[in-house]
Amino acid sequence: MFSNILLIRFSSLGDLVLTTPIYRELRKIYPDARLTLLTSEGFGRVLENNPHLDEIIYHHRKETLNDLKELINQLRVQKFDLIYDIHNSLRSRWISWQLKRHAPKPEHWLIEKQTLARELQIRFGWRQFFNGRSQREQWLQPLQRCHSGKLSAKTELFPSAADKNYVKAWLKQNNLQDKSFICIGASASFPLKCWPIQHFKQLIERIIQSGTSVVLVGASGEIETEELVEHFKGSRNVFSAAGIFTILQSAALLEMANAVVANDTSIVHLAEGMRTPSIALFGPTVKEFGYAPMLEQSRLIETDLALRCRPCSRTGKGTCKNRDQQICMYSISTQKVWDAAQLLLPKVRA
Repeated sequence: MFSNILLIRFSSLGDLVLTTPIYRELRKIYPDARLTLLTSEGFGRVLENNPHLDEIIYHHRKETLNDLKELINQLRVQKFDLIYDIHNSLRSRWISWQLKRHAPKPEHWLIEKQTLARELQIRFGWRQFFNGRSQREQWLQPLQRCHSGKLSAKTELFPSAADKNYVKAWLKQNNLQDKSFICIGASASFPLKCWPIQHFKQLIERIIQSGTSVVLVGASGEIETEELVEHFKGSRNVFSAAGIFTILQSAALLEMANAVVANDTSIVHLAEGMRTPSIALFGPTVKEFGYAPMLEQSRLIETDLALRCRPCSRTGKGTCKNRDQQICMYSISTQKVWDAAQLLLPKVRA
């Protein structure tokens, strides 16, 4: 039915990973169609080498009006017959509207964000408006409505052979072997989502006491990771890979780990995209929002307390309004996370 499809998703890193089922399932249903993705420069690089995409157009976020006009002209000449808007932002809708103004007018599919359902849960604790789908399943719905078969929501990433070899060389340099270590992501885009650094220190101590090495992951300059680097300085079992790899090299590193322990961040999604189980720590956000890990071995860990203030944010942005600051994260015990982590330690170390 469709032969030339434009997909739009600009950000963020974790969300871009969650769009990957769409490209694969579209390719299955429309094997001869041309698939073009419009995304942002930077985070969009996580989708490089995806075999289901024919073209990726990288667009910088701080564009001028002239930049946008040039983009529209570039897209218009391709005469798309379907626009699959996986972002549903003011920007993506404006681009779609501009392309639909001229013949031939493409069909337009738009994802539903469930923003109202999240706000109702945050403000009133109402959960009945959620449909039970994960975000990746939700974003597949425009395609699902046109297809009677079941669609797979499995995410996938494609680091190059060069990416993998670069990471293997780093592992060898540090006397680390494939599937012999646990990755730890202690930072987050918003402080509200961070498990206490003291808890991470205790967890890492237990992991290395078990004979398993730890690799710290994340971006350069993250305060929490830098504190862990300083705390474990001199340890032969704790290594930092923070800020030294590209996004897809980081994904390759996560593929070589036994498991990942991280806050509710893109690191969890990168790991799942490489089929590596994760232990995801949720506090201000909840699984109903649709970002929980889905691999069978993965675990979502949250407080056992019945907190009326939780969830308090759609993204983790903001400040804690509970008099017991960040009790949703502080009350997740090291023992609870360690119990889950033990099940994912390298078998030779068990």
